[in-house]
Amino acid sequence: MELPITETPNELTSNIDIADPTGIVRLFRQTDSQIFNGYSIYPGLNDTEILNRIEVAVDRIVPVVKAKRKKAIVISGAGTSGRLAMFISRTFNRILKQSGHPPIFNYLIAGGDKALIQAQEGAEDDPNQAVTDLTSIISDAELVAYFGVTCGFSAPYIAGQLNYTANRKNIFSVLLGFNPTEAARNVPIENWDKTFLDVVHSIHRKKNCLILNPIIGPEPITGSTRMKSGSATKIILELIFTLAFEKSGILDKIPYSKTQIPTVKSKIQSLLQQYEITRTETYRELDAISALVHRAGYTLRNKGHIYYLGLAPYAILGIIDASECPPTFGAEFDDVRGFIDHGWYGLLETGNDLSAVGPQYRIGIEEFITHKLPKLTRHDTVLYLGETKIPNRFVTLLKKSQAHNAYTGAIIINGTDKQIAGVDTLVTPRLSCSSLTADGHQAFSEFAMKLILNAITTGGHILAGKIYQNRMIDLKISNNKLYYRTMNIISDIMKVSKRNAMECMLKAIYGTNRLTESQKTAPISAHINAATGKEKIVPTAMLLATGRFSVAEATAALKKEPIVRNIIKTYIENN
Repeated sequence: MELPITETPNELTSNIDIADPTGIVRLFRQTDSQIFNGYSIYPGLNDTEILNRIEVAVDRIVPVVKAKRKKAIVISGAGTSGRLAMFISRTFNRILKQSGHPPIFNYLIAGGDKALIQAQEGAEDDPNQAVTDLTSIISDAELVAYFGVTCGFSAPYIAGQLNYTANRKNIFSVLLGFNPTEAARNVPIENWDKTFLDVVHSIHRKKNCLILNPIIGPEPITGSTRMKSGSATKIILELIFTLAFEKSGILDKIPYSKTQIPTVKSKIQSLLQQYEITRTETYRELDAISALVHRAGYTLRNKGHIYYLGLAPYAILGIIDASECPPTFGAEFDDVRGFIDHGWYGLLETGNDLSAVGPQYRIGIEEFITHKLPKLTRHDTVLYLGETKIPNRFVTLLKKSQAHNAYTGAIIINGTDKQIAGVDTLVTPRLSCSSLTADGHQAFSEFAMKLILNAITTGGHILAGKIYQNRMIDLKISNNKLYYRTMNIISDIMKVSKRNAMECMLKAIYGTNRLTESQKTAPISAHINAATGKEKIVPTAMLLATGRFSVAEATAALKKEPIVRNIIKTYIENN
């Protein structure tokens, strides 16, 4: 069976692991263009088929927005999708409040609000808990719009909720992802009687359901859906809700272009063009972005830390970017951290403060000042995220960081300064697109910031040896999706069968050269639990797949040379 497109290696980036920082950013620029230009023979974001579906979604949301009855719009996802669900819900609730309307947006993330900061092991694999989470927030709503986001059509959390909503006439459901429907995951889900593909087949026949799946091409780093898929998720949901608000009369005017645009479809096309222009203008900062990628690689190779500081909404994107590094690259939690003014209130604008849960949930600027700033070294990097100007108090923090020998940078969207005291590298993309709404929603600036942050941390981890060709090889196996992704990576790179790949993976997980019968027959959840906290599972399994290494020998080789591509190259040359 062919791999789903979201799990397929991108032919453009097969040698990204041996590119220099500038080459890495250029490759991101090329692959990001596929969001708008499409991929292969499939319908893309600008194709009529997809534009029609977006228009249907807009039309179906308008009655929910305008209804006088109890209503709710729910955006749900796991990992990146759940974090973006929070971000977008926050944005559109703010617009509603500013317009004198009560907030109606709700978000769900598998694992709850703790998962906004730190991945919760296995949370996305429970379709039953997913339904409990959903019903707890829509139980008294008479009219509901539900958006289930799963980039690869794979998360059981979303499958459970879709299966529930599809059978309720008062709920309009949208499945948003970036694979063809036939590529939906068709493997058993523990403690459930359906696969994701079963759910897709079921909702295809429902009038109250819509599948929205433009094909935007493989990720630059295989399976890292935080990148292109996350960007496309943000764009599509912003388009739908913005146009629904305009049609409902909540927003008076949306700046499209200088010409009069009469139809919803042409408005969608005009706004998509503005996002594409933003992508182009962002990557004009190639040299400055590359400099930060180079610095991130140095920091991560030398066990330093990258710290993001700033105000909402940009600091929220920093927190999201940081939270995605451990599950994606096998990074330590403190390798990349985000801190925001006003802490949890700055993040959510509610009273749900999780600071007491543990130090990893202390996300306010004061946490950085008190516990991180005094310990900075020359290996650390501190970056300010914002727009137009840096507030004086953040300039002071950057100067203090420099005084501790840390490297400093600032990403200032539409900044006017060419040099700022206390800043070693300044990235200032100048965007020609105005705000997305008349209320000042800075969607295009946010998009630019997301592209830059993804480039910095992804490029940094590439330079730190976390990638083989364009495959993540140090990911943490924390859920069902990553379990199968790991198996596929080993099988594809090492050219061994799926069965052989699974056996090597299990040997690496359990640290044994011979699996017991109970280990072989244990449920996937048991393997995921056993993998928790284990390092170098994929590199170890890859060496085992050569047939020339024991577990102990593979572990020793990786301690001596952490970049597995170099070990395999040496092995081939010597044999």
